Amino acid sequence: MQKQELRSLIKNLLPAIDKVNKWHPNVIDAAIERVLIEMYNELFAENPLALQRFTKQYGYGTALGVSLEGATGLYYTTLPAKIVPFRDKASGVRRISTKVQGGLTFFPIDPREMDLILSGSNVDTITTKIGYAVNSERVEYYNMSGTVQTDGVRMDLIVPFSVYDDDDEVLVPETRNEKGTTFTDRVLAILGVVQPKDLKDDNAETKRESNTAK
Repeated sequence: MQKQELRSLIKNLLPAIDKVNKWHPNVIDAAIERVLIEMYNELFAENPLALQRFTKQYGYGTALGVSLEGATGLYYTTLPAKIVPFRDKASGVRRISTKVQGGLTFFPIDPREMDLILSGSNVDTITTKIGYAVNSERVEYYNMSGTVQTDGVRMDLIVPFSVYDDDDEVLVPETRNEKGTTFTDRVLAILGVVQPKDLKDDNAETKRESNTAK
């Protein structure tokens, strides 16, 4: 479903009369974003590999550049978009690949491991693989090759709802929380909308039939 369609879905479930403009589109988007991040984290807790299906791809048309920082000697790529952080080394950067897909080249490491490697410890254990460490603004590399630096890279990122364009496809995880509530239930709850209870009297038809029989 496109981003604009998700927003419309929620908007159409809201009370029709909104004199104080309580549910501005930005408010709706913020509620959707919060729920999606919660659901991504629930999915991560079940199976981190399952997040791949919900990534947004960057660098597949024009590759993302790899720069060299002169002061530190670090190779890096500035993140093309804000990411959703996760409690593993890859964080919101779920996959990095070369411009032309080949064998497994990149693997995530944390900044502490990169410091140890760059200080000389365990350096002989690294071969042609390229390690990448994620921070809030960029991805830093260890053992970057000249060919990959020249060609650039591709990235698959988990990004917040606000990053998507209105016509982008946004997949919603199928997970439910401990209460069994759906995506729309959770968004409406954040917006302060209480879903109406089923007020239908299932016994009414039986009562009418009983009275008719008399």
